[in-house]
Amino acid sequence: MIYTIVPARNVENRIDKTLKILLKTKTDRILAVVNGCMDNTLQRILDIKSDRVDILNFNKPLGLDVPRAVGAYTAYKEGASTFVFVDGDMIGNIEKNINEIITDICEKGVDMALTDCYPQKGKNSNMARILLAFRRQLNIELGIFDKIGYAIPSHGPHGLSKKILEKIGFRSLAVPPVSLALALMFCGNIKVSTKISDEDLKSQVRDEFHAKQIANTIIGDCIEALSIFRGDRRKRGFDGEKFLGYHKNRRFDILDIVLDS
Repeated sequence: MIYTIVPARNVENRIDKTLKILLKTKTDRILAVVNGCMDNTLQRILDIKSDRVDILNFNKPLGLDVPRAVGAYTAYKEGASTFVFVDGDMIGNIEKNINEIITDICEKGVDMALTDCYPQKGKNSNMARILLAFRRQLNIELGIFDKIGYAIPSHGPHGLSKKILEKIGFRSLAVPPVSLALALMFCGNIKVSTKISDEDLKSQVRDEFHAKQIANTIIGDCIEALSIFRGDRRKRGFDGEKFLGYHKNRRFDILDIVLDS
């Protein structure tokens, strides 16, 4: 069974469009993880009259990426064999991209199917260039940069096979680059399955503070993934600076409760 997990936090003006796009794909079920919303996101989902859409509602924010892990665990218990992840604010024309991810996992033996969000390298801000440098370093050290470029599961739709998820563990999904490093360490078949520019994803535009926090989170995640790959103690620091971003808001305590249930 193909499950698409959709983290959704305060996206009342977008979530219905995202779900309607996903309902056109090959996915069997869609699990919307409502994540401490303070708007009408939950009601917008309830207004979608489809027996293919399920809801997992949390009154408290779970933090960045934790909803993916919670949703994957719930889908796993429901018998999912393929796990696709799409953020609840993506309203671009991504139907084809999702189907390419599903096809690679279900029919071609891919364990981690990624999206290349930089098919055309344009001018980037200084912050974006720094972030890309860390992504590049991660994939170079993992030995897969020539194969997947800058792609990591933090960015863009992606998917996992049940086989690799059972090996890397659900908790790793809360720090996406860690899941990438572990998938490689467990000899998973990792591939860029689809390409779509970041702009064409049409994710919600945030302010500069949010962009910086996201960048710092992903940089720290890449450093943490590399420390695991090297067999070192987990760390998020580089050159005297510690990259936390939104990492400090990730509710691993709630995730552990869910995983123990």
